[in-house]
Amino acid sequence: MNKDTALLLIDAQMNMFDPKNPVFEAEQVLSRLVKLLALARASGTQVVFIQNNGGIGEPDEPRTEGWLLHPEFALQNGDIILQKTQNDAFTETDLLDRLRRQGIQKLIVAGLQSEFCIAANCKKASELGFGVTLVSDAHSTYDQPGETAADIRARINRELGAVVTLWRIEELSL
Repeated sequence: MNKDTALLLIDAQMNMFDPKNPVFEAEQVLSRLVKLLALARASGTQVVFIQNNGGIGEPDEPRTEGWLLHPEFALQNGDIILQKTQNDAFTETDLLDRLRRQGIQKLIVAGLQSEFCIAANCKKASELGFGVTLVSDAHSTYDQPGETAADIRARINRELGAVVTLWRIEELSL
């Protein structure tokens, strides 16, 4: 068991995989997240689902279909579900206390969106003293004006590479 490690699956909610407006490489990213979750569970790693609570009328408005965690994840006893309203899941939540109480020292991070919640959580976790591994091919985002989603993901991987460990899904062993 990896008692000192937790997997943070960030904002892997239905709205991000909506066929009308999916994130970049949605099917591949979902497949990688499911594989990552299976690896974590097989090794006894604590699983933490981070769920964004958007505002009224937003695609991730609480209690709407878009807000739900993707059904491919099949929640299990012992999984933690933590809701947030900020980019980083440590602000205005009890995530830090929960992790410290369990003796968690290392975090594996994956999910959505690269330049917002993934970057914010990796930076904050590193600042708080956690060893952070970002699964570099298991996060995604949308195209932005002047920058494609593929370029954003590559940029975030480069920028975060200075403060976290980067692993691709096939390199990861828990």
